[in-house]
Amino acid sequence: MQQTLVMLHGLTGSAKLMYPFAKKICPTGCELYIPDAPFKHEKTGFCWWEYTADSKAKPQKIKISTKLLEEITHSMRYLVKKIPSDGKIILGGFSQGAVMAQIMMLSEISERISGLVLLGTRAIEENKLREALRNNNVIPTLWMHGKTDKIIDFDDSYELVKIFEEEGWVLEKIIHEKGHMIPLSEHEKIKSFIQEVFSNNS
Repeated sequence: MQQTLVMLHGLTGSAKLMYPFAKKICPTGCELYIPDAPFKHEKTGFCWWEYTADSKAKPQKIKISTKLLEEITHSMRYLVKKIPSDGKIILGGFSQGAVMAQIMMLSEISERISGLVLLGTRAIEENKLREALRNNNVIPTLWMHGKTDKIIDFDDSYELVKIFEEEGWVLEKIIHEKGHMIPLSEHEKIKSFIQEVFSNNS
């Protein structure tokens, strides 16, 4: 059975920037797909929805607006069309991209997702996330966050872990001392997690 690792970049990121890391963690024999998000960011790169943070607010919360929901829905439909149509999907992302990975659990491809890799992220719509977790089979899920993250507060991100665990999901957790990044020192742990998901579905 074909398996594909799909990695979603963060705010202002791109497929080109995500590629070296994604290639490194992709198992031998697994397909790799890295899309650019559908919206151009005003400064650089791409985004899954337009987002301007209030840097004075700690932690930074996302206001749920009609515009935000429309853009997220657009990005979800965009990914449904873009992601390879055959086989299992190991779905991961960083920051905003990892929020989209969660959101795809609400899409029609959810039953094909065999593993989640959620790096440097948070939940933005708790009720919808809980709905997705209840309606899907429990799958291997990796969560990682940095204790000194200034973009997404650590405690804010850990709320995501609590939501998953309250719904009966068991997460593999990586906590590092860095900020809003994917430290080189953690690459092998992430790679090993993905390799195990891939091997269990081969």
